[in-house]
Amino acid sequence: MGTTERREREKLRRRQDILETARGLFFQKGFRDTTIDDIAHATELARGTIYLYFESKEEIYAAALEEGLDLLDRLIHDSFNPDLDPLTNVLAGHDAFMRFHDEYPHYYHILTLDRMQIIDVIPADLKNRIDAKMDAMSGWIAKNLEDGIRKGVFRPMAVREVAILQMGIAMGVAQMLDKCPAGTSYGAERDQLRQSLHDLVAMGLIAR
Repeated sequence: MGTTERREREKLRRRQDILETARGLFFQKGFRDTTIDDIAHATELARGTIYLYFESKEEIYAAALEEGLDLLDRLIHDSFNPDLDPLTNVLAGHDAFMRFHDEYPHYYHILTLDRMQIIDVIPADLKNRIDAKMDAMSGWIAKNLEDGIRKGVFRPMAVREVAILQMGIAMGVAQMLDKCPAGTSYGAERDQLRQSLHDLVAMGLIAR
């Protein structure tokens, strides 16, 4: 391995270290209460070194958000089985989001809780990339809804708008898992909540 290649790999590794550390801090403290100094201290790097890799705290957050969106998108795509019926595939997409919530809480937190705090202050190119990823995800869901309509399984609908609503429902259910633990007055067992979600989604989609 040449010197240039080794340096590039080291830069990528350090950038990833910064991202991983910042992700943990955003999860623990939230975006507003996490500072560049916090990130520098936790990574044992100088403040100036952080700025060699990222222009601002917002850019670090946006990079972590992009990673989370890519991961969620992959989980949703992987849940799709062309041999199954359209409703099963739509419901599997909701299960994929619950898996995202359970297995990747740092990314889930960044995606659902802090995104609106920074979306209007990050550089335009980063905002456009994030918006494009969200659009691609809703487009994938819309494509599956169109498939269900074409096969006569789903009723006619505005698929893009319904896809966005489906994403919102999935996020809302995941937040219920956090804010309304089982055993409380509003809490439900996970399996019961999942089944109720499936029933609600099916009732709204199935052709009658």
